[in-house]
Amino acid sequence: MISATTSVGLAAEPFAEASFIDAGDNGLVSSVAAKGSVTEIAWTKQVASDGVIQVDAIVFTVGNEDTVTAHTFVVCAVIEGPAGTYSPATGSAPECLTTASIAADAKLTSQTIDFSTAVDVNDLVDISISIEEVS
Repeated sequence: MISATTSVGLAAEPFAEASFIDAGDNGLVSSVAAKGSVTEIAWTKQVASDGVIQVDAIVFTVGNEDTVTAHTFVVCAVIEGPAGTYSPATGSAPECLTTASIAADAKLTSQTIDFSTAVDVNDLVDISISIEEVS
């Protein structure tokens, strides 16, 4: 099982991390490349009762970067609003979806995550998206 998290999108390149255990160990350690990617992210907007435009969902494409095997992925997302507020709220589980099995080297379009609480577009700070291969 491979899991990766990003606040922009997921690249297909291997992840690298610095080791700070011992000064002599400082170097780059490549880990296995994630087999999934999240691309083509689009915000879904609604107009609130007070006339303010809000983001209440994202639509995206999930790609299987494995050229041999089909996989299923879980994709989760959290959006950050003003002053460190989040949707879903801090302490709650993120909003997630499980994809159908995606064929080797294929994409699954129009995947949607709906957020429990909409955030005003003027107050958006960040979005965090994670993808995990589950089969």
